[in-house]
Amino acid sequence: MNMKTQMATLTLAVLGGLGAMAMPSASQAGNVGYIPGQTCSGGGDKTSAITAAGHTPVAVGTITPAALANLSALVVETCNAYTANADINNAVNAGMGLVISDWQPGTGTGAQLPGAPAISYTSYGCISQIDFPLGSPAANGPGGALNNGSMDGGNCSAHGSLATASVPNGVQVLTTTDDPGQAVSLMYSHGSGRVIYAPLPWSWYIPGGSGTGNPAQPGIYAFMVNAIALAAGGGPTTTCASSGYSGTQLLWCVKICESGLTGKALDDWIHRWIRQYRQLPYCAAGGNPPPV
Repeated sequence: MNMKTQMATLTLAVLGGLGAMAMPSASQAGNVGYIPGQTCSGGGDKTSAITAAGHTPVAVGTITPAALANLSALVVETCNAYTANADINNAVNAGMGLVISDWQPGTGTGAQLPGAPAISYTSYGCISQIDFPLGSPAANGPGGALNNGSMDGGNCSAHGSLATASVPNGVQVLTTTDDPGQAVSLMYSHGSGRVIYAPLPWSWYIPGGSGTGNPAQPGIYAFMVNAIALAAGGGPTTTCASSGYSGTQLLWCVKICESGLTGKALDDWIHRWIRQYRQLPYCAAGGNPPPV
């Protein structure tokens, strides 16, 4: 097969894959649990965020296997530091999503999370600027599209960070500080479920909290909505970043797979990708043929 024929074949494969990817999957509304009265500032009400994410809020008075059995996800907030719970860990392993808002991340955070990932928050404090790494799935969702200014300016937009380079394989960085070398919120799979850990003071920013009117309030609330939707969606989230692309290849992958380009603009990026890499990006059907 000559190079021109191969490029045409690969281009069609990419376009076919993108077409299939663009078909929206059926949204499955589910039950998302929350713990009534679990708030660290004012009367922050998580039910509105759960509803906005497309799910039904379910009050969980006591955490038991029976109470968690029919939940698509659970939202937990802790004013001190998150402490492991065996029933929650088992439910996540069986497929439940978990969203944690932790006001006090620390060096022992990872050991308490389901699956005990090697996560250690070495910087605790008041972070006022939050950015989204390229391809972060939390930047878009039912809460809206977010950018690097959406969550800035809070009294504390986040309470801690860790070196991005220290984040273990299999854990995806959802947000960073304004320094991309400092990760803030994370997402990873445990068993059949998904965990989103956010060292953010959500109850301060959601309806009923003390942060109403704060410039970061709309963005942090929207991030919570997007996070709930991600956690309750089930299955791993595949993105350019989680597929292992980096540098120029990551930038080009995002242009093709995650930027919503169509028509000639998309076609130009596809041709550029194929000329350079001679294989398909993750979002294309048919797998990656070997380089020639």
